[in-house]
Amino acid sequence: MATLPAHSTPFTHFVACPSTDAYVRTSEPWSQPREAEIDKTFLDAMKVRHSVFIVEQKVPLECELDEDDPRSCHWVAHMSDGGANTSAMSQQAVGTIRVVPYPQVPHPVPGAAYTIANGVNVIKGRWVIKAEAGKDGETSKVPPPPPTYTTPQSQLEFVPASPDAVEDEGEDRATSLHDGKEPYVKLGRIAVLSYFRGFRLGQYLVQTTLDWIKANPTFFDEHDPEAAAATAKTKFNGLVCVHAQVHALRFYTRLGFVVDEGMGTWWEEGIPHIGMFLRLDLNKKE
Repeated sequence: MATLPAHSTPFTHFVACPSTDAYVRTSEPWSQPREAEIDKTFLDAMKVRHSVFIVEQKVPLECELDEDDPRSCHWVAHMSDGGANTSAMSQQAVGTIRVVPYPQVPHPVPGAAYTIANGVNVIKGRWVIKAEAGKDGETSKVPPPPPTYTTPQSQLEFVPASPDAVEDEGEDRATSLHDGKEPYVKLGRIAVLSYFRGFRLGQYLVQTTLDWIKANPTFFDEHDPEAAAATAKTKFNGLVCVHAQVHALRFYTRLGFVVDEGMGTWWEEGIPHIGMFLRLDLNKKE
């Protein structure tokens, strides 16, 4: 495990709704041609995300920046050296997280494989359970159910989307933990540099955002007309969602999130995801 100075403590920088107009999604964050026009905290967040998602997890460079980034709140974690936060370590961004406001796009399609094209999620195909042959050798005409996060990869096959297929998202659907209508915020792009894992920075970042949401439950209503319209009939009541990579299931469970079985399993850039929810008590003062 990595070693840090004995008095090291994490702290964060915050930016709300940064402009991404100057950010070139096909360039690395260290090589942005219009760097001076990009908010520094957001650029630091993109550096962490690049190291984790693009370098480690092999997500395509052009797929990292999306349409939610300019409407979200972002936090970037640093580690202090116990002094005046002037060391090289404290100046380095080591983790990041964002909170995406309501309204959200409809819940992902179970089994769907998503990619980001021009900042927007699109379905490039679906993972399905392989059809089993009956006693007479013919495959069943009854379509198998969508795969879940417990379905072995060996039992799945990928069916590419038709080039001219158009996905009709329509209205959201009800799931096990969401009625399809209640406004909720979504945590995302949670990443910690590999050297700094093992110090509960991920937990620190999630708790930082949850505490902020409880302290600022009407922030998005006050700063985003689209969000305000989404809560015109039903107010935000502390519902928080995360689209979790399956390998991080235990991490979110320890933080109080519960798997939404009805949301199903889907793939983002080849990585299986599941939906999880947590309800914050907005009336409880810490």
